This record gives sequence, structure tokens and C-alpha cells, in this order.
Amino acid sequence: MIAIPFGKFRALPAHAFDGKVVIDAGNYYPERDVKFPELDNDESTSSELVASHLKGARLVKGFNTIYFKHLATQGDTSRPLEERRAIFIAGDDSKAKEIVARLIEEIGFAAVDTGFLHEGGRSQQPGTAVYNKEVTAKEASAFLSTD
Repeated sequence: MIAIPFGKFRALPAHAFDGKVVIDAGNYYPERDVKFPELDNDESTSSELVASHLKGARLVKGFNTIYFKHLATQGDTSRPLEERRAIFIAGDDSKAKEIVARLIEEIGFAAVDTGFLHEGGRSQQPGTAVYNKEVTAKEASAFLSTD
């Protein structure tokens, strides 16, 4: 899992993640990070930039829309998946998303797939409708289908 200030992603050793499933939990905050025109102009997403830097990684955007303290308090493996707190994921590698979804389920949450990195990653950015929303998987699925 990568959980660093987005503006520092180029400091990551590009080939150290080759072949590995990598969860990108970062977010771009223009006021904190160096300016990225391709993000400010909505040409790309932060995860697409990370994926292009870590070319050999199997990148999945996830864990970026949930407050970190909620990871310790809101997971509940006894609940049915549709009643669990949603954690949104996006990625271009379906098998990698399946692996991340299983991890999310194992810790008591439910993965909700928002699609590929370009569109799905965009829907998970700060300021979007799903960012830091405490919703169940059922609520999230209904919410996303009307969006």
C-alpha cells in the first residue's frame, strides 16, 4: 500500500513494485502537493500518474475515501457484505481488484468497484460525492447507479 503525500510519489523506486498488487491510498491536494497541471486540468487522475511511474505494478486505487481511524472501528466481518461500510476501489487490472476486494472483505468492509482508473479514480477524488462518505455497500451501489 502506498500512503504518502501524493506530491512525493516520484520518489518511489519505480521498479520495486514490478508485478506486485499495489493499493494507492493517496489523494492529490493542490494546496499541499506540488501543482500538477494534468490533474488541475482534469486530463488525468492521481492514480494514473502513480501507475505510469510504477509501470510494472498492478495498481488499484483504494482506501483513499475512508478516514484512517474508521479502519480500526467500522469493519465488521459478522455483517453481510451489503450492510458493511463501503471502501471504494478502481483499477485497470481486474484480477488485482479482486485481490484488493478480498482483502477489504477480510477486514470487515465491502469493496465497491467504481471502474477503471481514469473514470473510477476520478470519482474517488477529494470533493467528489463518495469522498469520506460513511455508506454501506448497498447504499453506495444505489448511490453510484444514480450518479
